[in-house]
Amino acid sequence: MRIALLTGIALCLGAAPAHAVVGGERVAPADVPWFAFVGPCGGTLVGPDRLLTAAHCVQGRSAAELGQTEVNGELRTITKVAVHPNSRHRNGRNVLDDVAIVQLDRPVTSVAPVTLGSARGPARVIGAGLQFAPGTGHSEAAMLGGGLRQATLKQISDAACARAFAHSRPGTGERFNAPRMLCGIDEDGKAPLSSGCFGDSGGPFIQDRVLIGVVSWGGDRCGADHSPSVFAEVAHYRAFITSAAPRWKS
Repeated sequence: MRIALLTGIALCLGAAPAHAVVGGERVAPADVPWFAFVGPCGGTLVGPDRLLTAAHCVQGRSAAELGQTEVNGELRTITKVAVHPNSRHRNGRNVLDDVAIVQLDRPVTSVAPVTLGSARGPARVIGAGLQFAPGTGHSEAAMLGGGLRQATLKQISDAACARAFAHSRPGTGERFNAPRMLCGIDEDGKAPLSSGCFGDSGGPFIQDRVLIGVVSWGGDRCGADHSPSVFAEVAHYRAFITSAAPRWKS
């Protein structure tokens, strides 16, 4: 779910984050109080003063460039950024270890951080990306106008995800890597299909309050071609996410 899709869309994604997950339904910010924006991407409160997002969302951007964020109505300034130590390894035009954390200037007091873990079964993807898949005939304005949305996806096996991308790699060149990634897809495979999409990067894949994945990438058509959404697997990155002394940069 790389941020750039078309020049016009990329410009919009760099502005106010008012977009949406494909399919699913609108969700009120008060119902997901641990969700926050990190620049144009999504993020999740994983510590009182720490947000988790995707590495490709923050790579090459300083804390000052990311600016401020709001968590459950509490305005905070992003003061430091840490990408996974192995994020120099590429996965097509994306990052292989696609996780990053940002430090806030002070703790959030009105909502508890989510729990990190693993879980099978359906989970929700939440974000502010395109609400309609590319190539489905909708105008750019309509694609970008959905507000914050959520959709329930069923998890599929590593083998099934690998098969899905064996002959249909996205244009950005990513490959599925089972130890680092997990996949979700529309529950019944019938229209309207639900999926993560461009602009949802960094957001949560969450079951109840257990965070299991971070939106990373997917097919070029955001599930309209029945391709899965791919997430960085939180359980694999727990040590980095909770590290007391990550390699911060300001």
